[in-house]
Amino acid sequence: MHSSRLPQSDNPNTNFKGPRGSLQHLCGQCGTTGSKLSLCTGCSVVKYCCREHQVQHRPQHKSTCNKIKKCRTKLAREDGLVRNATPDFMTPANAFETNVGHFYGLLNTRDYMRARFDLADTIRKLGTLNGVREALDHLQDMLRLCRGDNMGVRDLIPAMMLQLDRDQECYDFVKWYETEGQRSDYDWGDMDLPFLNVKNANVLEGVEFIDRKYGGVHHVSAVMLLKLKLLVDIQNIKLSRRVLVDKMPPELWRHVELAVIRSPLSERFRNQTSRRLVAIEETLRRHVMQLARTLDNTNEHFIYGVLYADKYLSTRPGMYSPGSIEEMQLGLQYSFAAWWQTEGVLELLHSARTIAGKDSADEIDGMMGTSTFQSNDGSSRAKEELLEDVSINRLWGYLDWAVEDAGSLNAERPSDAHMKRLRSLIYSEDEDE
Repeated sequence: MHSSRLPQSDNPNTNFKGPRGSLQHLCGQCGTTGSKLSLCTGCSVVKYCCREHQVQHRPQHKSTCNKIKKCRTKLAREDGLVRNATPDFMTPANAFETNVGHFYGLLNTRDYMRARFDLADTIRKLGTLNGVREALDHLQDMLRLCRGDNMGVRDLIPAMMLQLDRDQECYDFVKWYETEGQRSDYDWGDMDLPFLNVKNANVLEGVEFIDRKYGGVHHVSAVMLLKLKLLVDIQNIKLSRRVLVDKMPPELWRHVELAVIRSPLSERFRNQTSRRLVAIEETLRRHVMQLARTLDNTNEHFIYGVLYADKYLSTRPGMYSPGSIEEMQLGLQYSFAAWWQTEGVLELLHSARTIAGKDSADEIDGMMGTSTFQSNDGSSRAKEELLEDVSINRLWGYLDWAVEDAGSLNAERPSDAHMKRLRSLIYSEDEDE
């Protein structure tokens, strides 16, 4: 279900979030949508519904606008230096024509590549449709110029594709890198070899190809988000049927189904039977659980970061090691806009965490005061702190219940009914003993 659109902001945290729902052209001041918005001639990224709103937004936008203009000027200068280079034994004439695929191996192209990355990174963080589209174009072309990807632009691309609802491209991109791109015998210097040639891979296939212990946090999390995106779409289709199927003819409620899905890949679900939808839902939940284990092995901090992102979006980390908090922080800054904009996904994770906390509360009461949970100074940890840790650690075990809650129209949440039933069984067993 789509929420109202919000105006853009130059605050760092809201830049990483942006509007909820599919990206649209919005007025940078008031969030108005439409086809008559005019583009800021300074940055070519932000749009406005009228001159008055552009003037009102100028104090907020000026710093970023000037930064983008400087980035564009620098990139144009570096582009010219590469195109018009005086050739010698280390420098080719116009590497754009003579050294496609090997760009970063040339010293005189590196300033150009850095300048292009800086522009792409700056405009993508504004979260506008123009900015994300242009940034993705830059990064994809950088991969074309430098197949070996010395700058790691492949880590940003999947989340940006998800922001733009280019979900099949995202899945194909990740699958290539996690299969062909992992081959030890793949020659990155051979431009005759196929590159990013996976097309229309089955998004409902198993996720074993991405089950690696180390590395790939950006790609693992992107596939997880895509699977969750499809799962939410199925929930919305099921809910719309429950509400509308007896109240309007099929040709009308099937039209409504189109309005409640987000991913273009979910259009194939609209004509499926309810039984088939349940089977697909179960497949997606199983894949998400597998990816959760892989993601935990890759970086155990990532899901905590997704749930409490505001703690990590203000400053950019410097050096990081695989599995570190700093790696998680960078991963969030690359991808959190996609998580935030995909309505229903964060709600589902927070619901699972809340259910885990409710079901663990009695257990936590028993834990408090034991030596295992004493602080260094001998005092017990706060119950709320301990419960938060436990609920996040156990989140994935309650995903099924969270999905049931999301798809229920009953006054009593299915998760509450499950907990009551389990506690009743436990009390009965205790009485029998």
